[in-house]
Amino acid sequence: MSYNPEPISLDLAGSKVYVTAIASGYLGTQSNTTPGVASSFADLSNAQVIVQKPEGVLQFLVQAGLYNQETLGAAFVKSTDYTTNSYGVVPQAWVKIAPSSTFNVQAGILPTLIGLEAPFTFQNLNIERGILWGQENVMTRGVQANLTAGKLSFSLAFTDGFFSGRFNWLSGVVSYVDGPHTLSVVLGGALSRNYRSTFNTPLVQNNSTILNVIYSYSGSKWLVQPYFQYAWVPDLPLAGTTKAENYAFGLLAKYKFNDNWSLPVRFEYIDSNRPRATAASFLYGSGSNAFTFTATPTYTWNRFFIRPEFSYVRASGITPGAAFGPAGLNREQVRGRLEFGVMF
Repeated sequence: MSYNPEPISLDLAGSKVYVTAIASGYLGTQSNTTPGVASSFADLSNAQVIVQKPEGVLQFLVQAGLYNQETLGAAFVKSTDYTTNSYGVVPQAWVKIAPSSTFNVQAGILPTLIGLEAPFTFQNLNIERGILWGQENVMTRGVQANLTAGKLSFSLAFTDGFFSGRFNWLSGVVSYVDGPHTLSVVLGGALSRNYRSTFNTPLVQNNSTILNVIYSYSGSKWLVQPYFQYAWVPDLPLAGTTKAENYAFGLLAKYKFNDNWSLPVRFEYIDSNRPRATAASFLYGSGSNAFTFTATPTYTWNRFFIRPEFSYVRASGITPGAAFGPAGLNREQVRGRLEFGVMF
């Protein structure tokens, strides 16, 4: 989805402040649903307003409203509960000091540097984010510096990781852009152990270190984005777990048929090892692995969009009780989604 090219604008001390919004809902159904989650539902996916000043030395952005950041392989949570339990009604808010066109510093609630997919449904090729995204942080509080030097760009952020409230994460990305080609190397992780565990601060992932290598090709018809991800977590004595790691590969692609129709698809594989019986679990028990496939044919007209989605997850090496279905014993889940909305 793309933002309104002619948003509402207001004059503020000689500068423009722009106001955009997104309203979208979706229908969903899935097999092997987990206890307490209906097999079918209807819900909002976004009801948000974005106010931003993207020009001048002092810039800012505030995003507010309801949202859902549904992830493959994780149980569905309705948007009101998701918003309350995750980042609240203001999931993104930052100020930026930009003394030049090539250097700036941001501070506030920022999207993570890690991974390929973005936080909100309308920012992504697919409605649901992938299982690799489920290993990454999403929004994070802290400070970030950004520098562009020719075809190279650099970002460095000091944050609270998985929204833990403790500032002990350091993340950085280096990108090289040459025409339609972009290559990025991303590294981020915890500098110390943190035993906080909440809805959006998973204990294992919040103590991990994550490496991404991401390639992107963007042409007139094709968008192709393969990427590699490695995650590692040390011993966590107070949690009773020992070190573990996982390797993952993802491929996101989109073919644009014309100005209205496109077909995004996504393939993923993630495999975690189990050096000891007490190894931390990244997925469906220590040593588990999973494969996913997603297809999201998309129709856009003016500011309106509608897109059905089919997704499939297959897990192996599960710990009984940690996978799908009422008893957590099922290894597969099939989902269908239909999202529709408008960008103001």
